[in-house]
Amino acid sequence: MNVESLAPEEGTCKTQCVRVNGVPTHLMKVEPNSAETKEVADESDVLFLVIPGNPGIVDFYEVFMLTLFKASGCKVPVWGISHAGHTSLTQKLDDNAQGPYSLVDQIDHKAAFIRDFVPPGKRLVLIGHSIGCHIILQVMKSNPSLPILKAVLLFPTIERMWDSPNGTFLAPLLCYFRWLAVFGVFLSSYLSDWVKWRAINWFFRGRKVPPCTFHAALNLFNPSCTNNIIFMAAHEMREVVEPDLDAIAQHLPKLLFYYGAKDGWCPVDYYYDIKKLFPEGDIRLCKRGIAHAFCLESSELMADLTWNWLGQDIQIQVN
Repeated sequence: MNVESLAPEEGTCKTQCVRVNGVPTHLMKVEPNSAETKEVADESDVLFLVIPGNPGIVDFYEVFMLTLFKASGCKVPVWGISHAGHTSLTQKLDDNAQGPYSLVDQIDHKAAFIRDFVPPGKRLVLIGHSIGCHIILQVMKSNPSLPILKAVLLFPTIERMWDSPNGTFLAPLLCYFRWLAVFGVFLSSYLSDWVKWRAINWFFRGRKVPPCTFHAALNLFNPSCTNNIIFMAAHEMREVVEPDLDAIAQHLPKLLFYYGAKDGWCPVDYYYDIKKLFPEGDIRLCKRGIAHAFCLESSELMADLTWNWLGQDIQIQVN
């Protein structure tokens, strides 16, 4: 599906800053523009909410969100929320409320957003990516009364992050050399926007990434954002050790897991282990060769797959 086929009157991505428990927070919404399609979407009792991985910059997911909205027939609004302190946009509101925020802080942040900002009567389909899946499981475990219809966990980093192939290499750097990385970003923050843009182009050379990727990546030149990103990642390495079997068992009928066949953060052994523990669960292994960071080059395919999994149930709700 090509998001260019989404006519302007059908829907667009809109961003805004809101305060969640007093923390400036970047929120992205894909909703209809025309009065007719807006009325249809308002009648839907379903809302998609995307919880990103790390970096938790929701701009990376713009194409995914637009495609998912289009797949629903422009009937189901799609929201996405950045992690606290991960975008420079929010820092213009309050320079004194930028963390750093731990993994637990981010979990509390998402639970508070759902409680305070999701309109009454809406039932949620949570879509988590990477560490966003761990956050969703913890939010559901601690808040069982939330109106959650389904949770889709894409490339879920919910266990043994330090022991994963990527974690083995990166965990010591994230945990013990954070300030060195932040200092490097501090120096690069003085580069002109043109140089930053060229650096991002060089990094993604030869890859077909959407324009939203470049805008999202500019946040990584902000030392405060980078500090929050690495601080959270260090907590992930230390705290995401064993899968929360109680949380999974508690909400298993609502969960859909999607593991990558070649994933340095959650290798295929993790898929087989969870599948063995929960044989009755909806636990799937990717057969499309989609990379862990699907939002870079496979957003449209991932959104189409997500809707194919959910469409039957969601259509029942919106028709």
